[in-house]
Amino acid sequence: MLNVEKIKKINTEKIWFFRFKKLDKYTYLITNDAWKFEYLSNHEFDKYISWQNLRDLINYHDLVKKWFIKDESYIEKMSWSVSLKNHFVWLWPTLHMIVTTLRCNHKCKYCHAAVAPMSAKEFDMTIETAKEVVDTIFFTNSSFLTIEFQWWESLVNYDVVKFIVDYARERAFHLKKNLSFVIVSNLTLMTEDKLKWLLDNWVDICTSLDWDKLTHNSNRTWFDWDSFDSVTYWMKRVDEEKQKRNMWKIGALLTVTKETLPKYKEIIDTYIDLWLSGIFLRWLNPYWFAASLKQEISYNKEDWIEFYKKSLDYIIEINKSWKFFKENITSVYLKKIFNPIDPAFMDIRSPSWIAIGGVAYNYDGKIYASDESRMLWRMWDDTFLMTNLTWSWEQNYKNMMNSDISKVAIQSSTLDWLPWFNEHVYKPYIWVDIIHNYKITWNFYNPILKDDKAQMQIAILDIIFDKLRNEEDKAILMSWIKD
Repeated sequence: MLNVEKIKKINTEKIWFFRFKKLDKYTYLITNDAWKFEYLSNHEFDKYISWQNLRDLINYHDLVKKWFIKDESYIEKMSWSVSLKNHFVWLWPTLHMIVTTLRCNHKCKYCHAAVAPMSAKEFDMTIETAKEVVDTIFFTNSSFLTIEFQWWESLVNYDVVKFIVDYARERAFHLKKNLSFVIVSNLTLMTEDKLKWLLDNWVDICTSLDWDKLTHNSNRTWFDWDSFDSVTYWMKRVDEEKQKRNMWKIGALLTVTKETLPKYKEIIDTYIDLWLSGIFLRWLNPYWFAASLKQEISYNKEDWIEFYKKSLDYIIEINKSWKFFKENITSVYLKKIFNPIDPAFMDIRSPSWIAIGGVAYNYDGKIYASDESRMLWRMWDDTFLMTNLTWSWEQNYKNMMNSDISKVAIQSSTLDWLPWFNEHVYKPYIWVDIIHNYKITWNFYNPILKDDKAQMQIAILDIIFDKLRNEEDKAILMSWIKD
C-alpha cells in the first residue's frame, strides 16, 4: 500500500486520477479512465507519484500519450477517449432475444429453466404475438438491431422463426435500420431445407458443444438419439455451406461442468478438429437444473480459474505451432484493453446490458430485462419483468425503458459509484452481474470481495496482464483482436 504522505504530495496539476495494483515484487500496473495501462517498476512508480525527474523515465512519452501525465490537450483528448469507449450507452437496446417456444427435445443437466415437453404446443409463440414483438423491436431507438432466436429449441417452432425473419426484414427495409439474425439451436432438428433457408436469409447459427461424445451426451441428454453425433454432423454441414457463401464459421458454446475441468486439452482439441477457430470458456450460472444439481456439476471459482489458466496456456502453445485458435473471453478483454472503441460485448460492460442493451421477449408476450432474468420467471420469480406486450408499440417501449427494473439495473451495474469496484485497477474492463448477485444473495449489490464473478474476472485479467509482459505471448494475444 502507498504511503499516505506520498499520496498527499501527488502533483495533480500534472498527474490526474489513476488506479494501481502491485503485480509482483518489482512491478506496478496503473490504469486510467481512458482504459489505458502502463507497467512501472518500483523506482518508476515512486518517481511518477512524486513527480521527480519524470522526463528521465524511459516510458515518459508513453505516459503522456496514454494521459497519465497531463499536457495542454489533456482534457480534450481524455474527454473524447472516454466518450468513444462508452459509445454503447447511446444504443439501447440493440439485442432482442425472442423465445419462440418453451418446447425442447433435450433435457440438459445445466439447463437454466424447466423446458416444456414436445407435445405442449400451448407454449409456442403465435404469429400474432410474433408480429407485435417485431413491431415493438422496430420502435426502439437503435439503428443497429440483432434478433436472436433463443432457447429453448427454436427449430421446434420453425414457421414462426421464418415469419419473424421475413417480417423483420421488411420492416428494416422501410425504416432503414441495420438488421442481423442469430439462431441458437441444438441442431438436432436441422434439415437440408432449413439450413439452406437460414443461410439464404443470412441467419447466423450458434450451438453448444461440450467436448467428447460421452461428456456431451451426459450433459445434454437427448432421448431420441445421439446428441453429439447429430450436432457435430450439422456443425460440419453448416460450415461447408457457410464457406460457399463466404460467411463466418458457426459459433459454438462450451458450458464447463465439474466433469470437464480436468479435460481442458481434449476439449480444445475437439473444437480444433471441428474446424472451429476459437472456444468460449463459459462458467455455470445458478439457474434451475444447474442449481438443483449443484453438487454434481458445479465447482468453486478457484477450480474454474485454474481451468482457465491451463486452457489459455495450452491454446497459446497451439498458436506457437502456427495454428490460429483463440479463447473468446480473453479476446473480448483484449479488445477492451487495446481498442479505442469498446467491443460492447453484452456480458462484459458497465453499465450492464440488462434492460438497456438487450431484452428478451417470452413466447407469451412478456418482456424481460434479459434472457437470464426470463429464466428466473421459470423459477417463479418475476422480479425482472419489464412489461407485458400491448397493442401499442410506443407504449411497449416506454414501459420497457421506464420500468423500475431498467432504472435499478443501470444504477446497480454502473461501477463509477460502486465502492471498491470504482477504485479497482481493473475497473475499466470489468462488470457486475446483478442477476447472478440477486440469485445468490437476493440483493442486486454484492461487495467485490464476495462477488465470485467479479473475482473470476479479476483473476482472468491478472493472467492476461501477466501474459502481456512476455513479448511472444503478447504477439499471439494481439492476433486475437484483429477480427
